[in-house]
Amino acid sequence: MRRLGLAAAAALALLAGAPAAHAASPCARWSDRTLASGLGSLENIEFDDLGGLLLSATAQNAIVRLGRDGKLKHLVDNVNNPGGMRVRGGVLFFNTGDALASGIFGTPDGTIDRLDLRTRRHTVYARHLIMPNGLVFLPNGDALTSRDLGGPPGIYVVPHRDPAHPRAWAQTDDSNGMAVDPSGRWLYANQTFKHDSPVLRIRISDPTRIEVLAHVGEAKGLDDMTIDRSGVLYLAANGSGEIIRLDPKTRVSCVIAGGAAAGWHNTSAVKFGCGPGWPSDHLFAVGFDGVVHELTPPGPAPHARGNCSGRLRPGPPSRRIRDDRHRPPGEGSGEDRRTSRN
Repeated sequence: MRRLGLAAAAALALLAGAPAAHAASPCARWSDRTLASGLGSLENIEFDDLGGLLLSATAQNAIVRLGRDGKLKHLVDNVNNPGGMRVRGGVLFFNTGDALASGIFGTPDGTIDRLDLRTRRHTVYARHLIMPNGLVFLPNGDALTSRDLGGPPGIYVVPHRDPAHPRAWAQTDDSNGMAVDPSGRWLYANQTFKHDSPVLRIRISDPTRIEVLAHVGEAKGLDDMTIDRSGVLYLAANGSGEIIRLDPKTRVSCVIAGGAAAGWHNTSAVKFGCGPGWPSDHLFAVGFDGVVHELTPPGPAPHARGNCSGRLRPGPPSRRIRDDRHRPPGEGSGEDRRTSRN
């Protein structure tokens, strides 16, 4: 027994003296795998929590679902320039009218549409938006859309109690990607056409309080963004074809994936996985080149993770309002049924 005790003590001493495995640097590159290609220009990405990855397929004028088995299926056809997407409580909200001409001329022909992912009921939630590109929901249920070209204002709010009357929210311009901090205090937003690629921090309780959090490089052409559970940002850089990590606490940024040398072009959106088959510590990215990428974090852990639990909150209710497809602009928002493929 004494010999066994001495042997165990010696083994513990060896383990204590062994060098610990070094955690990967936050700026280490993530490994990349192509899931799909040849899909035409892709604007945005989201997960339906039912095992599917959803794509805003601009070239197809559709919202398309990619299964983990690689099969593609159209959820909604005849979508005019689909933009940002968000899933809340089993409902997909997605922007339409994300067109350059609308931004240039200030044409309020954009909408937020609403698709029940189980029943496939498709309605219009809000109208009269100018080039709605990015889409997020605030903690109180209000939606924000960003105007990629033009402004100010560059960010509009759609009140959940009165979606018929969107209004200006923040006096930015050329606004694109947005993300809500886990604390609920801050909105992060970037600007596409600024040469020094700024990322802004806006106080949600007072959107007149806007500061530049960081500049992440020259001519990055920032597009959509996402945020992990700890509040670190991941930016899709359309101009440079990269994924950029930005820590708001340190204001340090670095490229973790993509770039011309890796064959990436015009990266438009990035999201953490969510739902069956889509790991929440993997990033998924798309671009105008029609490619869907899966990014696996460097090891060993701990890894960044998305926040799927925040998506389970119910979305704004569907309102039974008469069909107003032929109303003149400015006479309110309504809902209409459209054809969706099952």
